[in-house]
Amino acid sequence: MTATSASSWDAVKPWRKEARGKILAARTALPPTLRQGMTAALMERLHPLLQEAEGPISFYWPFRGEPDLRPLMRALAAEGVEIALPVGTKIGEPLTFRPWEPGCAMARGIWDIPIPATDIEILPQTIIAPLVGFDAALYRLGYGGGFFDRTLAARKKPAEVIGIGFAMFQLPSIKPQAHDIPMGRIVTDRSASLAVATRGASAVCYAEEADPRYAGELDDQELITALQPLLSAVPSERLPLLDFIHWRLGSKTEDGHGSAPGDLDAYLGKLIPRVQDDGIHAALKALRATLVP
Repeated sequence: MTATSASSWDAVKPWRKEARGKILAARTALPPTLRQGMTAALMERLHPLLQEAEGPISFYWPFRGEPDLRPLMRALAAEGVEIALPVGTKIGEPLTFRPWEPGCAMARGIWDIPIPATDIEILPQTIIAPLVGFDAALYRLGYGGGFFDRTLAARKKPAEVIGIGFAMFQLPSIKPQAHDIPMGRIVTDRSASLAVATRGASAVCYAEEADPRYAGELDDQELITALQPLLSAVPSERLPLLDFIHWRLGSKTEDGHGSAPGDLDAYLGKLIPRVQDDGIHAALKALRATLVP
């Protein structure tokens, strides 16, 4: 996939704002224990890659439900890897990077994100970029400040850039523009390398999840109908997860109606294998984990 022309930015910008809002609401609605488990799976895939990566390695301080990679930062520092953290000074300006080690003094940076309390700057050769959303072409949806794109564009020597995020927030496309720079690799809680395609790409991967009465892939309208009874089963603090799934399908959560299934686990167990869009599939699995004890 190639970036679209800059002339479409006026249309893309409000779509990205909406996408960002839906994803961030869903991400912060994940129970902490579930988010921790997803992050642990992600770190298990990421650790061996970073052991072979060129240092220094820049991480990030977790913000708004991002995967918390601080245990991996400490582990790599103990292995002798030089770790850095990004520092943003102004919206629209490239990031700088400061060295970090366990126990070092920290200060408050932009958006109150902690940064190393030092004036020393280093140049990382591997950069971990947190993802809000992403697509199969390795394009990243961030927070809209343009920090990472400007940072990468300003470098004389390219860095290895690894995007980090949760699989449930893979989108068909982030509608890339000329200023967007794709990641070199994306690592999620489900994969150490992003699949080549999204919708329809994972039938074999999900075959082992299928009920014996598996009836084939659901189209979007069939899935919207199947989701309607869940509205009465989802507690209010988890509704952003269901809202995100409906948004992905082009519908609205308030369209849902009907009585909750008697056996929620069995209902979702039959439904999920019939969803072949990777992001929606992962989002439904996360929703199931929040609803079924």
